[in-house]
Amino acid sequence: MRAPSFLGLDVMERPRLNAMTIRRLALINSVGRWPGLVFAAILSLMVPPKLPLGLVVLLAWVAVYNGWAMINIPRADDGSVLRIARALTLLDTLSYFAVLFVFGGVGASTSMYAAYIVLIVWLVAYDGAEGAMLAVGIFVLGMILLQAALFALFGTPFNARDVLLWSLIMVFAGAMLAAYDRIVVGGTALAQRDRPEGVGSATVTPVTSGNAAPAVRLSRREQEVLRLVADGYSNTMIAGHLHLSENTVKTYVENLLSRLKARNRAEAVATASRQNLI
Repeated sequence: MRAPSFLGLDVMERPRLNAMTIRRLALINSVGRWPGLVFAAILSLMVPPKLPLGLVVLLAWVAVYNGWAMINIPRADDGSVLRIARALTLLDTLSYFAVLFVFGGVGASTSMYAAYIVLIVWLVAYDGAEGAMLAVGIFVLGMILLQAALFALFGTPFNARDVLLWSLIMVFAGAMLAAYDRIVVGGTALAQRDRPEGVGSATVTPVTSGNAAPAVRLSRREQEVLRLVADGYSNTMIAGHLHLSENTVKTYVENLLSRLKARNRAEAVATASRQNLI
């Protein structure tokens, strides 16, 4: 059963980033957390936090899980790296509101609130339009709970203007990023799904020979390209999906044809199928 997305595009139908790209993004995100910690520390010198000890504990907590991330992301297998990256970004959203809380909301600090857009970008990178909607939902709920907590504990007046203004800004930013994911990224998947059978697809021909060729050892990247060829992807589509240049993809395909002793893509897929390479 397919899992429907918030915007009507099936999760399983939208091309995902490959594991190597996700790993790189997660590591970049981890490196970017350190300047964020420094910024929060500097901000505490200009705007004294309402809970100084809470800020120290919070910064230490972020440093711990970020250090763990930088050690374990390179070691994680391809199947778990996305879960780790997603979990870390969700931890970032919680830490973000915790920082706002210990500072007493920081008023209408544009730099603090605008920083949340970066979190939306990361969740979109990992989860597409669903990530955008999740990030926006967390922000709206988080802002309401933040203002309520500040009022309950410190007597800070409920700043409805901040909640409404920045919630609208985040909704707009999330909608733009979700639209990009739906139209640009998801459009490729929809084109694949709706394409008439036999148009631009690599059809696996029946095997008539009982003597299978010796198995060919392929690299992980060659296997990725081969699977996409089998799914009917063109070189341009493969390049976009794997974030490679078309010339690089063309070289991979030519090497696959040579190594599989195939005259065309369909024959390469048939040979690979016989050898259990796909």
